[in-house]
Amino acid sequence: MVRRRPSRRFLRAFSAFGLVFAIALTALATWSIVDDSRGSEAVAEVLDVEHHGARTFLTVRFTTGRGEVCQALFRVSVDANRTVNTGDRIRVHHPRSEPCLRVREAGDRSGWLIALVAVVLLLAFAILTHVAWRRPRPPLPLRYAGMP
Repeated sequence: MVRRRPSRRFLRAFSAFGLVFAIALTALATWSIVDDSRGSEAVAEVLDVEHHGARTFLTVRFTTGRGEVCQALFRVSVDANRTVNTGDRIRVHHPRSEPCLRVREAGDRSGWLIALVAVVLLLAFAILTHVAWRRPRPPLPLRYAGMP
């Protein structure tokens, strides 16, 4: 069976599209991390605890530093908060912009995973783009290819 190689035009278009996507993903992940680091912590009251197998979800209500009252549902990732009950108080972290949307527990560092994935994709598509867009190397002379 003879396997066809993808055309050079397809590889160039795919690598360019992938590189633009990876750059946008890296920029968004960087903005998200910066926005999250500018946020603050608050004390939240646990309104509801839901157990779905090994996962625990909390519904909390808290007041931001600017006086906004927010209610959020998130998955527990810090071991100390797996045993909380309704009415308990825990510390949550919220970003500076949209504090009610991306709430997480204080001490949860899972937000760095998307940045790591974005950087790996950026490197992979940068290498693919370099390979697809470089000039092809001329073939070696026969005397260097093992021929007399």
